[in-house]
Amino acid sequence: MYIKDLVEMDMFPESFPVRVEHSTEKTYQYPAHWHKAIEIAVAKKMDSNIIINNHQYTLQEDDIVFIAGGDIHSYPLSIDRERAFILFDLQGMMSCELLRGDYSLITSSMFIRKNTDKELHTKAMQYIDEILEEAVNIRTGSRFILLARIFDLTALVARNMDRAATLSGGYRKDLLHKIGKVVDYIERNYMEPITLKSAAENAGFSEHYLSRVFNKATGSPFHLYLNKIRIKHAESKIIHNDGNISEIAFSCGFNSIPTFNRRFPEIKGCTPLQFRKMQLDHNRRTKGDEPDAKQ
Repeated sequence: MYIKDLVEMDMFPESFPVRVEHSTEKTYQYPAHWHKAIEIAVAKKMDSNIIINNHQYTLQEDDIVFIAGGDIHSYPLSIDRERAFILFDLQGMMSCELLRGDYSLITSSMFIRKNTDKELHTKAMQYIDEILEEAVNIRTGSRFILLARIFDLTALVARNMDRAATLSGGYRKDLLHKIGKVVDYIERNYMEPITLKSAAENAGFSEHYLSRVFNKATGSPFHLYLNKIRIKHAESKIIHNDGNISEIAFSCGFNSIPTFNRRFPEIKGCTPLQFRKMQLDHNRRTKGDEPDAKQ
């Protein structure tokens, strides 16, 4: 999987329109993206935050969020949380034309909260647990079971939209593609002196319009997003001990060391040198070596 122009690509590498994951990473974060597939996320351990269409929500343990295709969503950095994900391309599953008439019933994202509607939540979790269990023990007939339970779950959601907490709608897909191209432009040119004007001209927008829709779609002002991308690449270079701090700052598009030294703590919560020291300490603990830090 990878993200291109804000769209998550190669979601179903085995050509089966269902993907099931159980994330137990100590730290988890996933950037803003969208896809035509429907995504179900469950907070399996403690509460968990999610951003959908630039609004942040908190999932309490066992809460379920049903994310409609086309809605931009991301997962902020969290520690010691567990999440389960079920993604499925409903349009790809529906070979019967009669079923397509019901697709419009499930085009809004929604929450199914454990403490709000226990009956609906219990039924939804029954299907979700069966999907998760089947996914970790694939055998003859498993794909039929997965498809069957997803249809059961989808029907349950479609019949109970009025009982669940539906969320505000997303954005036109043509606009999402254009914003995605701006994101791709930043990723390809972050080391250059990018400006809002140059990005707007590249996308065919006015500066004012791009500033407004970019913030709305990604949840970050343009220049903050640009700095996050630059810091992300600087972080990678620091982790791999790839040059001194000054070299890294300039190679990632910062035009001065003081600016880099201000922006890095704003985004990472520590200075570049502190971050490098933490990485070196981690390397010593895990590999037993003691590399010298470059200043």
